[in-house]
Amino acid sequence: MELGENPLIAPSFAPEPPASPEPPASPARPPGPAFDADALTRALRIAGAVLVVASASTFMLQRWDSGDDLLRYAMLVGQSVLLAMAAYFVGLTVREGRSARTFLALVLATIPASFAVLGGLVYSQFHLETLPVLPSYVSWVAPSKAAALLAVAGTLAILTPLAFVSFLALARKQAKALTLAFCAANLLVLIPARHPEVAVAIAGVALIALLRLDLVRFVHVPQLDTIEGKLARAMPFIAPVIILGRVISLYHVSIPFGGGLLVIAGALLWLALAGVAPTWKRDLGAWCSALLAIGGWAMCFSDFAQQFASPSVSVLALGLPISALLFLASHRAGASAKALVDWSTVFALLTTLIASSLDHGLAAAFCCIAVGVGVAVWGAATRARLRTLLGGLVAVWGLVLQVWFAIHADSLYRWASLTAVGVLLIVGSAFVEKHRVRIAQIWSRAAERRAAGYTHA
Repeated sequence: MELGENPLIAPSFAPEPPASPEPPASPARPPGPAFDADALTRALRIAGAVLVVASASTFMLQRWDSGDDLLRYAMLVGQSVLLAMAAYFVGLTVREGRSARTFLALVLATIPASFAVLGGLVYSQFHLETLPVLPSYVSWVAPSKAAALLAVAGTLAILTPLAFVSFLALARKQAKALTLAFCAANLLVLIPARHPEVAVAIAGVALIALLRLDLVRFVHVPQLDTIEGKLARAMPFIAPVIILGRVISLYHVSIPFGGGLLVIAGALLWLALAGVAPTWKRDLGAWCSALLAIGGWAMCFSDFAQQFASPSVSVLALGLPISALLFLASHRAGASAKALVDWSTVFALLTTLIASSLDHGLAAAFCCIAVGVGVAVWGAATRARLRTLLGGLVAVWGLVLQVWFAIHADSLYRWASLTAVGVLLIVGSAFVEKHRVRIAQIWSRAAERRAAGYTHA
């Protein structure tokens, strides 16, 4: 091979060839975007999940001209079974775990819709109040009581195992507890009562119990801190939300119902503050929870305030729960805990004094004695002189009222109440004397926990 044939080595004595005109260079094309398989599969799963959930949700409001409600409900339950079968196929045949778990999560998401429809079937035969007139697209009527009970039994037999298998895939170690909480919450949807006050009470108790269970049992489990674990933890909360949404969308929303919602919000915030460390957040949350609960209780009280026999009882029924709510809020507060306790004490004492000034009934005087003695004893135990003095004065005022009217009105109940309070105080002192060491230990441990919660950042 000649020297000039190597394009990388040019001979120094060879004349340079004339430069040939080069074609104009075309602009370089930017490289195309890389294919992201994870993003594509994630988008497909999300889109499919939205469609399935939308299908189950609209099923509750869908009506057809042919067939009865029981058959259509069986079709809705069949959708959950179909999703479970799809998860089984994808998991064992395609061997793709994410899609299989997506199907199982959708099984859990569609089960509350089934129970909502089943609740309509049960309510049509076992309603506890006058059956309201509802639009035809939300009316689900069972042909008989036996058919409604059969639908409940069949639903539990089919959907309970599916729920357990789904939780087993999403949170294996906590599957049993999650299944029990999920099924118990969904069974509340079947209670045949639609009165707004009853519904908000049922949903409120369920939400508070579920949040308490989550904070105690699930929040510190590493397996449930993933996206799938958080989905599993959220599933039991769907049923109480359906109970509230059913009342808001289909029935008359009353003032006590709105007050119940505020009380629920305050209670949930109070529970959530247990895991909050910064002091300012605890203080803000404690005051907000107290104000929400107090506002809600005032709205609930406005509906039945006229039902009390006397003004003093009405004042006691309004003021003492407010004092208790302020005292509960102090257990979640940081630097403002003492202020909340002081407000609670003052509110309780003023409530009893105002009630006793409106009329001199047995309840007002008895509450003066009970609250005054309680505050005075508490103040003596904590060496708070002002609290002891104020509580003692209110107790003496109540005692004077009881004795005065027991003499002039010849009331056996007033003498009996004095005797009962005296006996209880003596028995209580004996109990404290016997268990004073243990009570002191419990008191000190509680104080240490509170101090640790305030100072931890």
